[in-house]
Amino acid sequence: MKSILRFLLFIIFAALAVSTLYFWRLAHEIAPGRSEAPASAEPALSLKGLAALDEEFTQLVNAAKQSVVSITVPQRVPVALRTGNSSQPFRLGQMQLPPNLGSGVIVSAEGHIITNVHVINGAREIDARLNDGRIYPAKVLGIDPATDIAVLKIDADNLSPMALANSDLVRSGQMVFAVGNPYGLHETVTQGIISGIGRTSSEAANEFFQTDTAVNPGNSGGPLINLQGEVIGINNAIHTNTGAWQGISFAIPSNTVRRVFDDIRTHGRVIRTWLGVESIRQQGADKGVPIWATNEGSPAEKAGILPGDVLVEFNGKPVDGILDLRKRVLETEAGQRVSARVLRNGSPVRFDLVMEEYPRS
Repeated sequence: MKSILRFLLFIIFAALAVSTLYFWRLAHEIAPGRSEAPASAEPALSLKGLAALDEEFTQLVNAAKQSVVSITVPQRVPVALRTGNSSQPFRLGQMQLPPNLGSGVIVSAEGHIITNVHVINGAREIDARLNDGRIYPAKVLGIDPATDIAVLKIDADNLSPMALANSDLVRSGQMVFAVGNPYGLHETVTQGIISGIGRTSSEAANEFFQTDTAVNPGNSGGPLINLQGEVIGINNAIHTNTGAWQGISFAIPSNTVRRVFDDIRTHGRVIRTWLGVESIRQQGADKGVPIWATNEGSPAEKAGILPGDVLVEFNGKPVDGILDLRKRVLETEAGQRVSARVLRNGSPVRFDLVMEEYPRS
């Protein structure tokens, strides 16, 4: 029995020795005509891929620069600007704007430029410096202080407009680039990601994208672009305790920009709708908006919404607080028919409303 066991152990050790020798030779064998082992092949391919990616980014940025302008305001008249305080979700970039500097982006072959209102506020004259060094006087076609969007126009040829993307498709984690004129440093490019979407401020009529892309005073009004070279936002604000970027910046989504631009280009002003309700609570954890008053002659009053109702659905979607309702109202058009649902004494009641333009004073 012991002899059989010794024989089996011999066979096992012999098999292991042969296998070890085989795999050692296989690992160290060099194919004919090759002087080195193929260990460097994979890193070489990786470097080629990185070089190709680097080239793509470079081409993207160089193309974007053709559409970005530096805004200079040689002289201003004193005006009151928005101010922030510790109760706000963030402090706005115009509070630290360097004198007379800002950015903008060309969005049409006819010379339309998008920038921020706070960049050109109080300007007696405005100069727009193009990527190729040409400088043109810019005319203000219209402003919308509620969103801080201004539309300018220059008379120039051979322009390279940048397309406005569908910002509803933007997601957290998406890579983005900012191009602008921080501290007077023309054509500065910074890169980061979308850190968050749907950020709000009680000072603004729109939501914001949050990004970790470095944005400093002078970047205001410049574009935030995606990997397709499209504008997904207009850089507008920073969260800061120092006046400079601290890792958090905010951009106005391009769909908001497009609505303002189209209205100003077509009508010379922004046509904004209203519902005409006032809430007893600005924000809270509960869903819906409790109504304590309706404005006389408003769409809400005409439809039959009453004080004490809780508005829980607007235009087919649940209402998540007053800021959500405000955003959805602003997205509707004058004359558009929408549905609303309220809870009245705990029971659901439905209404049809016809949206109207906010009364002009």
